[in-house]
Amino acid sequence: MINTMKKLLNTVLFLFVILMTSCTAPDAWELVSKDSNIRFALENKQENGGTTLSYSVFYKDGVAMEKSLLGLVMDNCEYGKDAQFVSASAVRDISNAYQLKSGKKMNTTDECREQTFTFRTKEDKQFNLIVRVYNDGVAFRYELPGEDGQMHTIQAEHTEFAVPVNGKAWIHPYDWNDRHKPSYEQYCRSEIDIRSECGHGRGWAFPMLFNTNGVWMMITEAHLDGSYPATHIDNAGTDKAYKIRFPEADEPIVPDAVEPVSELPWFTPWRAIIIGDDLNTIFQTQMISHLNPASVVNDESWIKAGRASWSWWSNGGTPRDYKAQLKYVDLSAEMDWEYMLIDAGWQNMGNGGTMEDVVKYAQQKGVGVWLWYHSGAGREKDSIPTHRLMSDPELRRAEMKRISEVGVKGIKVDFFDTDKQRIIQLYPALLKDAADNHLLVDLHGATLPRGFERTYPNMLTTEAIRGAETLGRQERCDQAAKHNATVPFTRNVVGSMDYTPVTFSDKVRQGIPAIRRTTMGHQLALAVVFESGFQCFADKAESYLSLPEQPKQFLKEVPAAWDESVLLAGYPADYAVVARRSGDVWYIGGISGKEEEREIEFTLPAGCEGKSFTMIIDGKDKDSFNYMPIENTNGTVKVKVLPNGGFAGMIR
Repeated sequence: MINTMKKLLNTVLFLFVILMTSCTAPDAWELVSKDSNIRFALENKQENGGTTLSYSVFYKDGVAMEKSLLGLVMDNCEYGKDAQFVSASAVRDISNAYQLKSGKKMNTTDECREQTFTFRTKEDKQFNLIVRVYNDGVAFRYELPGEDGQMHTIQAEHTEFAVPVNGKAWIHPYDWNDRHKPSYEQYCRSEIDIRSECGHGRGWAFPMLFNTNGVWMMITEAHLDGSYPATHIDNAGTDKAYKIRFPEADEPIVPDAVEPVSELPWFTPWRAIIIGDDLNTIFQTQMISHLNPASVVNDESWIKAGRASWSWWSNGGTPRDYKAQLKYVDLSAEMDWEYMLIDAGWQNMGNGGTMEDVVKYAQQKGVGVWLWYHSGAGREKDSIPTHRLMSDPELRRAEMKRISEVGVKGIKVDFFDTDKQRIIQLYPALLKDAADNHLLVDLHGATLPRGFERTYPNMLTTEAIRGAETLGRQERCDQAAKHNATVPFTRNVVGSMDYTPVTFSDKVRQGIPAIRRTTMGHQLALAVVFESGFQCFADKAESYLSLPEQPKQFLKEVPAAWDESVLLAGYPADYAVVARRSGDVWYIGGISGKEEEREIEFTLPAGCEGKSFTMIIDGKDKDSFNYMPIENTNGTVKVKVLPNGGFAGMIR
């Protein structure tokens, strides 16, 4: 009898343990990419008397991202720390083909797996972590559900990126210049130690590139809808892990607080991590576009990427000169370029005509005209209406309607100068109003691209780069080749880049020329190496019109939007060889970032083997070209370049 009772008791205890185990909430989850190479691991485990929400990322058999903290603080309540798991949604397979109007690959597909994890705070408030896993990386963001009609504030975002330290990093410092107006124009710090701190104390800018644990990885941000500021990174995380940082409080354009404010429901921007075996995976990614909403423009037929001439770079006073602008209309017509840009000062145009007269003349030549505007950031209450044309909604819409009816095709909007939320809200408002008036847009002096081009395809390019306009200083010319060989792997990965390239002459500033250190071949190649849906060629008309026939013809034919883009060879700050396809024609551009003669070897894109073409290469010195016939190649090409040299070619 006693033995029977013991057996019964043991059975009851066993069943009780099983029951309790089955009722225990899970504390770890995984979401795996469709090709099974990438795993996003989420944990909500007990640590130091409470639970901590964290994630890790694994690529194949290795660790791509070590355990990193998740969470935020809203209305002084922790969302992540001591959270309780509520539920996990079913995994949703996403496969959404769509078309862009410009960029590295216009026909693309958003292909990933998505899962939403719901948690509850100690104050019984629910929040969601939405996770996507792609074959080339992962992304996640927070959702704060509800609908109470109240404004809420996020005091801090805890998101960390614990990049493994056994490797190197390429990161641009957050652009903290003398004016305290960040415009993403700092040189990249190349091959620095991972998790090293930025000397000026203001942190790092997106995107951040790493080579660690045998993989290449990039971290950046996507989708700004105006409910959050643009963020950057510091080393305030655990063991100096990278951590989200809001804009700097002393960015002076607007006196606003830096913490985001919004009603519910509220979605934060996506935190995106791109991962692959090689640099081409980073180069080709379109994850930033995928993470943005679909186009809101119903009729996109009027949106055309293109090349432009521009007089300001060579002579800043010419936008006020009617006859000078006609010369650049003629240049665009001669070079078969779609557009020309009239920069700051056009409102005071004289010498025989007005902006409207230039547009009429350009229409006869088949050239579209773009106009420069100040963004009006921080000038919303300025008593002079022209100072706030783009920031005052009524004035902006009236001005856009007016110039669209005149025949203007696009606007270059400049000087946003801060990442604070109020100015971030200006971007989608401006882009929508421009689309309503069939105006294309170049965002200059602006924040880093975060995918606006998908939702507002009339946005063709963004500056956020130390471009050719800074080459009026000799120290900038001296660093140009290395800089040019870096940004195809960093800044240009995340969106079109308004560098205004292909400058053969020396820029004159205050009567003193700064001497170009790159070769003519290097400059020509930038038309391919740098991607921009509005490719503004900056040099004076005489420089292009006096080119030898083959380089001149190359610039007549090279497009500004692409069906395919491939990194053929390269390494950040060293060299880059890029191939881009438009229709059946491949365009090749290669540049060296080193001040030494060298031979660059690469393999042509698939299908180009055996085709004959001519490579335009460096001549006897930096100011001349030479020509290299390529015939019956097996696909491997070797090109000798001068110091800071380059080459370009077309394969039909």
